Amino acid sequence: MSPGSQTRAVGIDFGTSNSAVAVLDRDGRPRILTTPEGATTMPSMVGFVGEPGRVRAVVGERARALALSQPDAVVFGAKRLLGRRADDPDVQKWAPTLPFRIVPAPNGDAWIEVRGLTVAPQVIAALILGELKATAERYLREPVTGAVITVPAWFDAVQRQAIKDAAELAGLTVRRLISEPTAAALGHGAHRGVSRRYAVCDLGGGTFDVSLCDVTDGLFEVLATAGDSMLGGDDIDRVVVEQLAAVVRGAGGHVAGDPGAMMRLRHEAQRVKHVLSDTAMADVSLPRLVHAAGGAPVDLARLVRRDELELWSAPVIRRLEAPCHAALTRAGIRREELDEVLLVGGMTRMPAVRRRIAQVFGREPTVIPNPDEVVAVGAAIEVARLEGRIDGVLLLDVTARGLAVSLIEDAERPRGIDGKCDVVIPPGSVVPTREHRVLATSRDHQRRLAFAVWEGESEVPAQNRLLARFQVDELPDAPAAEVLVLLELTLDVDGTCRVTTSELVSGERPPLQVIEQAGLGRATLADLGRAIAEWRA
Repeated sequence: MSPGSQTRAVGIDFGTSNSAVAVLDRDGRPRILTTPEGATTMPSMVGFVGEPGRVRAVVGERARALALSQPDAVVFGAKRLLGRRADDPDVQKWAPTLPFRIVPAPNGDAWIEVRGLTVAPQVIAALILGELKATAERYLREPVTGAVITVPAWFDAVQRQAIKDAAELAGLTVRRLISEPTAAALGHGAHRGVSRRYAVCDLGGGTFDVSLCDVTDGLFEVLATAGDSMLGGDDIDRVVVEQLAAVVRGAGGHVAGDPGAMMRLRHEAQRVKHVLSDTAMADVSLPRLVHAAGGAPVDLARLVRRDELELWSAPVIRRLEAPCHAALTRAGIRREELDEVLLVGGMTRMPAVRRRIAQVFGREPTVIPNPDEVVAVGAAIEVARLEGRIDGVLLLDVTARGLAVSLIEDAERPRGIDGKCDVVIPPGSVVPTREHRVLATSRDHQRRLAFAVWEGESEVPAQNRLLARFQVDELPDAPAAEVLVLLELTLDVDGTCRVTTSELVSGERPPLQVIEQAGLGRATLADLGRAIAEWRA
């Protein structure tokens, strides 16, 4: 790579609540880039303004400001919807708390309905990534075409592909997807220190991840990951909103059907949560929040104590424990074998979060000084490592989930019954990796063979996540079991899957077609790209 092209890729932390972009300056020092408003992080929010047919998208701080006056025009938290179906129980549970609607796409994915528009969450992500790209281009004064983008370690293959699709819509080539805990450890400088074993706990606005890592002589090896992709600061905000809404109901007012009041209450809940990380009391004051049945205005004014907040959020904070224990179990190590526990993500500022993680691991964690920025810094370091500007560091990551294959019993009817799943790539495998299976025809004169690829470890298909169904056509005419198809599954460093097939005896590659897949197809991506171009104009 020529020296002039080295600044054309950046590190991006695409977060549920806030996002950031970073570069390594020519002197090798990481730099978090500031938004036009002068902040080092940007709200992961997109608003839509204008009349039907002449809609324009606003991003970041402008969207946050719009949310106060037009809450039904602004989308937030879209990262939680990437790669998820509309009927997902977690999505269904979250949906009633939002000022916009979650609706099913034709393939069942969770899309967003806002101001008469039906928008894929990949589009929201693309608009945010595009704004970060523009921030980097203003600083570098040259086009940015590539990025290392961070993702929750617990994101599955469909969610990771959704991030890649969003990047493509934003005009970015993904150099690598790197897990957020790994990026945080790199940003903290763990790769430069003495040999140590870390637990990295990353609690942000919408996701929680735990990664256990070994660092030895420049080898940065992820041992195991676990997480909860629907656990974060937004959930604590929700319980605070519920408690404050109950106070309003006691005064005769109702906020549930008032998007403006709900948005004001949500902003106040976030502010109170932040204040109570540093003080014991916070003052809530929302004059004329709603009107009572008789038309009289209802004010919300009360003090909230830190111990109240901790009581309200206790069920949420308890959910931190299971992923921590799961990561230890997957790695096959005891907590006493850890040298250090690192905390990253804005929510780790909350004292109750720190105490709970300390209890789980049996030691006081190390609080990284810049938890909102260190993930983007780590992504920028990974850019430099991939470009050869950082020597002596080798990064080995693992897959959080396994990949399995099932034969479809009625090959002439590709949407027929899925057979038992066979795990081909087990969880915890070092990526990239490639494994294979041999599939055989089951009937005389069978000219096609259908199979499905799943993410998960269960023999029962319904307990796994369908990635795609495939069909191999034009097989040789032969008796049952004499035609063998070699199926190869490749899992790349980004955690996304590629499928190839060949006829084992001849080595030829018969036609392979995708008959069903999760996520966006190429035609849909093209349509979404045109919509984004129009909304940016």
